[in-house]
This record gives sequence, C-alpha cells and structure tokens, in this order.
Amino acid sequence: MQTLDKELSKHVEIARERPVPVDRYGVPWVWIVSHVLWVDIDHLKSFVPENHALVYLREAVDSVLAYEGHVMSDLTMQCTSGVDARMITRAWLLQVVYSLADPKHLREALGYNMLWRWFVGYTARSEPLPEPQAFIQDIKMVSADPHVIDIVYRALTHGALLNADTEEFCINHGLLHTLRAHHADAMDSSEADQPVPPQREGGEQTMTD
Repeated sequence: MQTLDKELSKHVEIARERPVPVDRYGVPWVWIVSHVLWVDIDHLKSFVPENHALVYLREAVDSVLAYEGHVMSDLTMQCTSGVDARMITRAWLLQVVYSLADPKHLREALGYNMLWRWFVGYTARSEPLPEPQAFIQDIKMVSADPHVIDIVYRALTHGALLNADTEEFCINHGLLHTLRAHHADAMDSSEADQPVPPQREGGEQTMTD
C-alpha cells in the first residue's frame, strides 16, 4: 500500500497499457485497470459470435418490437421486476426457442450465459439482474398476453431466420400454436358475445339509448 501511495501516478500510467496488480500484506488485493480495457471486458457484445443464430433472432424480434411501443409501455408498467417489457419478451422468446419448461431455468442461465444475457437486452456484465421471483412472474405475465404471443410468432417466422443455424434451436412450436389458437378463440368468443344493434326494416340499424 505504501508503495502504491508513493508511485500511484507511475502505476496508473502502466495500467493504461496493461492491468496492474496491487497486493496488501503480500496478498492480491485489487487491480488497476484502464477504462478502455474495463469497458471491453465488461461489454457483453464481446461474447456474441458474429453469425450465431441468436444474432439473427435478436434482429428479427427487435424489428417487430419497433412497432409495438404502446403495447410494451403498458406491459412495462405491469412488470414487478423493474425490467423493460421488451427485455421480458426477449427472455420469454429464449424460453420458447430452447424449449425450457420453466422460466426459473432461464433466470438461472442468465447468471452465467453472457450470450443469453446480451440477447435479452443487457449491455454489460456488471449490470445487476432482477430479483428471480419477480422476473419469473413477469415472464409468466407477458407469455399470457396475446400481443406478445403474436410478436414472438412473427419474430420466429421472420425471413432473416432463414439464414440462421436452425440446429441451434429446439423451438416449442406446439406451445406457441396452442397459445395463439387459445387467444384467437377467446377474441372470437368475445366479439360474438357483443350485442348486435337492432335493425329497421330494409336492414338499417337503429340507435338505442
């Protein structure tokens, strides 16, 4: 420590070129690292292979999400984890394409899988992850929303994915089709239950109070 205090400027200058270890009582204590190196180490993009299938899928889902601002804003207000609904939607998309039975497994994987963390929308390793239970609850919430189901379906049928390595994924198409059909039936039933205004002779509708 005394050596560090006396020669701090020298160590900082060296750290601009390479990390400098600092010992305390003969035991490794801290490292002095340049800002450029720290950003490079912390940046999740460095973990992303250029032609990985998730790169194409991220582009596909983001192109769909770009037109769903109002829906995402409303869902974000309902999220209990404090995470943007776009990130929750991408997380659920991961659950679908890798056929994960439980969002709990997805949340656990985000702790060590930097590629998945980038896909969800994080930019740095040092960014804190949300509390598990709240995150899992939010995934269950968005996965029941018909707009999100449609967003995920459109992302998976995006033309850009034709160039992706489809062997990377194990997409749960059955789950997705079942969810879409369920919500489509619910919407049809809702429309069918709406009262039809009475009509005059000749087919014209009448106004009722």
